[in-house]
Amino acid sequence: MKINILFLLFISITSFSYSQASKKINYKANWSETRPSYPDEIIMVEKVEFEHEGMRMYCDSAIFNEKENRFNAFGNIHIVQKDTLHIWGDELYYEGQTKTAEMFGERIVMKDKQMTMHTTYLILEREQNTIKYTRWADIFDEKSKLRSQKATYNMSTKDILFNSNVEITSDSTKVYSDTMNYNTKTNISTFFGPTNIITNDSTFIYTELGWYNTKTEESMSVKQSQMINKERLLQADTLFYNSQTKIGEGISNIYIEDTTKKLVVTGNKAYINNKDSLSYTFITNMAMVKQVDSKDTLYLHSDTIWLDHDTSMNIKFIKAYYHAKFFRNDIQGAAEYIKYSLEDSILLMTNNPVFWNEQNQITADTILMNIGKNNIYGFQTYYNSLVVQNSDTLTEYRFNQIGGKRMVGYFENNKLYLVNVFGNAQSIYYIWEENKDTTSSLMGVNIGSGSEMKVYIDDKKIKKITTITSPVFYTDDEEKIIAEEKTLKGFMWMKKDRPKTPLDIFIER
Repeated sequence: MKINILFLLFISITSFSYSQASKKINYKANWSETRPSYPDEIIMVEKVEFEHEGMRMYCDSAIFNEKENRFNAFGNIHIVQKDTLHIWGDELYYEGQTKTAEMFGERIVMKDKQMTMHTTYLILEREQNTIKYTRWADIFDEKSKLRSQKATYNMSTKDILFNSNVEITSDSTKVYSDTMNYNTKTNISTFFGPTNIITNDSTFIYTELGWYNTKTEESMSVKQSQMINKERLLQADTLFYNSQTKIGEGISNIYIEDTTKKLVVTGNKAYINNKDSLSYTFITNMAMVKQVDSKDTLYLHSDTIWLDHDTSMNIKFIKAYYHAKFFRNDIQGAAEYIKYSLEDSILLMTNNPVFWNEQNQITADTILMNIGKNNIYGFQTYYNSLVVQNSDTLTEYRFNQIGGKRMVGYFENNKLYLVNVFGNAQSIYYIWEENKDTTSSLMGVNIGSGSEMKVYIDDKKIKKITTITSPVFYTDDEEKIIAEEKTLKGFMWMKKDRPKTPLDIFIER
């Protein structure tokens, strides 16, 4: 038993001695000397070289303390570690026991396979395999430059942790952040604090958590995500953008605001294409546009909202695809496709379009309207045009109807007062007599036709119909008119489709 204990003790001492020996710094120089006043220090000059556990260090001159296993080196410092790390500087202090190198210089250069660094001060910690600096440094990779005041580079993981005044500059983008992790192998910067990304096309992205790829110039932000371009703002829970391709995507709680046009667009998914030749954004999943005004607000919803804009995000056209509906207090409408031009306030509706104003329902194959922020100026309809009113407020089976190939409508104070009908004009009009007790009695039904008609509307009701050419009219008792003659071709009463509140635009037809 004593032999075993002595043997183990011998092995421990031997291992300790070998470990201590393995940390000894090796050196050589063309000339060296020691001085009595500093017996533990060796002064070396000309082609001085140190080697310590796989790392070589070159300099013009040095003072080496062999007892304490450390040295100071001066002039043309060059550190080489495993032929993958190179550092150049003016002055070096190295501790063999801790394997720590402290470098000084007017211009320190560090290179490895992933990047190049320029600074004036750094610390190499070989045990942790890290490089630190606490003064300004510039880091260059394949396509960009990173600049910061303080950072730690982990050479094992290739991560650089920045925590003060970080800047990234590339051909088309600048990034500013306080706290960031950058991986030199993947070229991905991860942000952990307030960060601003600015592109050459004046697009400004703000985030408090996300990442940026310096090689592809892609970015993702997942906290307080905002994209700003002059007076345009886009917010989303998650925002992707590539400043090279100028293509982006927003996910969840999309909010787009154009302060010049007083537009707000919301939804839960957005795709952004901001190329010079073709710039657009489309929004899906509860997509809605609001044209905000002090007097009234227009609400528009469809399966997909498409915004045509220029590279500065100035919106020119709004396109609504599938199950489109809009609501404003003075006018409501629905169609499968709606296009609204912000430049001339022309609204185009196709594929089963209909709009309502007061007691009027207007349908056609195609509807064109001139509708501004505060005013309705007029409309034109093409083919199978039909104006319908409920003639009897107590029931819903007597309807005034005006039909024709084409119509032109005129508004005053946002109320329809005149409709011109062109081509195969037809009318069905219920004639009422006002009683003394404020009730009304049906006098008969007037049915007419002609090439053109003028329909005058007053107090929300059709008051007069004038036929311009080839008039054919007759009036008869309601009972004597068969059911087929009481409706014009294409007649439908779509009261249930009419939105009564802004929320009703989300109800499909």
